Amino acid sequence: MNILKKLFSKNPADMVARGDRFLKEHHYFEARCAYEDARRLLSGSNGAQGAEALLAVCEERIGSANHALAGLNISEAESALSRGLPDKALEHLELAKSLTDDAVLREKAEELAALCCGNDAEQRESASVSGCSSCSSCAPEEYVTSDFSDVNMPLMEYYDLLIQQLPREMYGRYSDLGEEFASMYVIASGNRHGDALKQLEAWYTGSDHDIYCYEKGMIQFRLGDVTTAETCFREAIVTNGANSLAHLGLALLLIEGQRLHEAGQQLEAMMAAGILAEQSRMLRADVHVLAGDTDRAIDMYSGLLATPAARMAAERLRDVLMQCGRSNDAAYIVRRYLGGCGH
Repeated sequence: MNILKKLFSKNPADMVARGDRFLKEHHYFEARCAYEDARRLLSGSNGAQGAEALLAVCEERIGSANHALAGLNISEAESALSRGLPDKALEHLELAKSLTDDAVLREKAEELAALCCGNDAEQRESASVSGCSSCSSCAPEEYVTSDFSDVNMPLMEYYDLLIQQLPREMYGRYSDLGEEFASMYVIASGNRHGDALKQLEAWYTGSDHDIYCYEKGMIQFRLGDVTTAETCFREAIVTNGANSLAHLGLALLLIEGQRLHEAGQQLEAMMAAGILAEQSRMLRADVHVLAGDTDRAIDMYSGLLATPAARMAAERLRDVLMQCGRSNDAAYIVRRYLGGCGH
């Protein structure tokens, strides 16, 4: 893992410059880590020329990164709440409040916290989510399993919470699909797939064909008809090659079926097209692991350490390194990326 160590300069000015690049690219966690590394080095500089001014820059930019991270944690809390996970949402909200003194952000965090606490305990216990901790159990979307009749909010408001987790460009399209589609989507989120399929067919009039195919594919996949699901995903991609959900749905279906070569080809096509950049690379590395190609998996996970997916990549990289008997390299990854940071 010597190549990883070379990524990190020991010069404070270089660390600040690296943090500035991360900040400009909206990689706030990595930016904060770079500024904190620079601050530690400057703290031991014994009053070197220019150190005080650079230290002030570090403090100011750590504050900027923390402010951005607070906003991201509030977004994560909204997503967790939409998935029926109020306890997880509260964790993100507490972290957000610890990161910033901004009155607007803190007020929003308090409002969401009140909403979390308003959910009754029984609903919290019964809510479950289709996880994505390993590629064999991934699903293109995470759906709340509780019936909408148990949710105390208007249909369209609840629907908006559900689709917040979609890629931004798809969120914009889903927002304009109307109340009938929203009702279908919410029904599907409660695992009433037969009812959802009937409502989807009733909604479809010929427009947004790629979304219709994707949603039909998702429902069929959950009903166990993998062949029809695959046909739907592929038709969605042919209709609109920019539909990231259809691409992801196909990739995960292929992984689920242990069709690893085809899954690898699909993910590489997504990577080449810039579709779900970090997620497609992460899944490609996962497929390498499943195929027994740990060297390529290590290379791909390592390449994700300078992206917003750094922590997840580090966790998976650590596991692969341990499986390969490279405990020292795994320990380095733990110290650098998994050393108890709250984010």
